[in-house]
Amino acid sequence: MQVIMIAQLYAMYQRSRKVLIFLVVIFLCIRIANVVMVAITALQISGEEYVLSGTYQCIFDSGGDSVFLGSITWILDIVWEVVALCLTVWIAVKHFRELRQHSTRGIIGDSFTVLMKTHVSYFVR
Repeated sequence: MQVIMIAQLYAMYQRSRKVLIFLVVIFLCIRIANVVMVAITALQISGEEYVLSGTYQCIFDSGGDSVFLGSITWILDIVWEVVALCLTVWIAVKHFRELRQHSTRGIIGDSFTVLMKTHVSYFVR
């Protein structure tokens, strides 16, 4: 899903190499950090099997930092989403300002025209 988001932002920024490199570097840093934290958490999990009255019971104990590492994983994912959202809002505001400066019919008509031109392939199928 994030790869699709990177591709969309890359297209929105008119194939800017700087934006692509920025997004890929942030994406990889967050993914690598998340994988490391999940691996650390997985190494800390221990389980025991008990037999009580003929039934088997499994008890798992997650180590001390598993809740903290899980929280950090969520925080990093939220950071990625906020960065993508800010970049999307920034380019949308910039685009609407350009439309307003060059518009003679109004921003709503031009926005609808741009939407139809860029998304016509979705409606054809």
